[in-house]
Amino acid sequence: MKIRRDYTQPFFRQPKRHPIRNMFIAACLGLLLGLAIWQGDAVERFIEAVAGLSATPTPPPRELAARASAIFHAGEFADAEALLAKAAAERPRDIAFLYAHGRALIELDRADEAHDLGAEIINIDARAVQGYALKAAALTWSDQPGEAIPIALAGLELNPRFVPLYATLARAYVNAQRWADGLEAGERGLSISGDDADLNRAYAYALSSVGSYSDAITYLQHAIELRPAYLPTHFELAGLHLAQDEDQSAIDLYDHILAIDPRNAGAMLRLCLAYRKIGEFARALGFCEDSVTNDPTAPDAQFQLGMLYYRERRFERSRAAFQQCLEHDDGTYNLSCRYRLGLSHYYTSNCAIGWTLLRDSLDLARAEAADETTLSNILQGLDAIESDPKCIDEAAQPVSFQD
Repeated sequence: MKIRRDYTQPFFRQPKRHPIRNMFIAACLGLLLGLAIWQGDAVERFIEAVAGLSATPTPPPRELAARASAIFHAGEFADAEALLAKAAAERPRDIAFLYAHGRALIELDRADEAHDLGAEIINIDARAVQGYALKAAALTWSDQPGEAIPIALAGLELNPRFVPLYATLARAYVNAQRWADGLEAGERGLSISGDDADLNRAYAYALSSVGSYSDAITYLQHAIELRPAYLPTHFELAGLHLAQDEDQSAIDLYDHILAIDPRNAGAMLRLCLAYRKIGEFARALGFCEDSVTNDPTAPDAQFQLGMLYYRERRFERSRAAFQQCLEHDDGTYNLSCRYRLGLSHYYTSNCAIGWTLLRDSLDLARAEAADETTLSNILQGLDAIESDPKCIDEAAQPVSFQD
């Protein structure tokens, strides 16, 4: 039997319309779109899992930023910066990520890069106060307070309650020798929030600039309570204790820093200085040796180590330390280490080298208008060599110089 096809009807049956089902699908799509906007990272993880892309998972930006925040407040700035750089690379227009990244860069003494990130934030949104805060902070830590102040003030015009700007202003005003303005900026910020660690630290900086050390100590202690693992504040508080001859309090703080970071060469150096201050030279020497072991490129540690060796007439060791000081110096210790290196050479029977270093040091001291004590030390060394033509008298008494 032959079946006839009715070509007046479509070959495939038309689907029935279901208005309620269509409305439900539309609602689901709208919900997914809202989730994608509100919880973009979570949706990304879901899509990757469904698509089978989670074999080598990459943490989403928000997770990277959360990890970075935790380790940043623990003082691990390099690791935090690396995580924030990844987060910002995946979200290049996310102002929160860019701002956090810039703050980490400032902690790593990469203020120029932080300044560029601040400018980038302003390009994204001209009214984003974070951009002004980042630029002003970068300029302040780059010793450019005069340029930082107007930028910080411009940021406060956009948001007068953005506390980080007051912390930057307090520090910038002090660096510009506008001490009263620095105190006022800190007080205005504290009236908004007394529990910002950076602001408490900056206000303490302003207080110490006018000699209010006891009050500065109080605010630094509060800053430490707010961020107990942030070591720069511990160093500043210990320095204030030393300035007030509260030596044991300073030593306790440096010991606490080493409990947090056992290989902290800076804390070892400051313990060396603290013990030297109170006359415990053997302990001072031990900590200076530990400091250069952990960071042999630090010229200040090599200088202090050389001074202690010279005091004990261990001239070969003082010579090695002063030599390392010169090799790693950025200009700060050029004169101090140079003439002491010359003296150390003299007392290890290297007359010609000692004479040359001392003559160079004398020219440098005169060019820099060095103080009378330094000039006297150099001239004594030259006189000692001139009065000892053979330069081999091991019984010769060392030139006694002062710091």
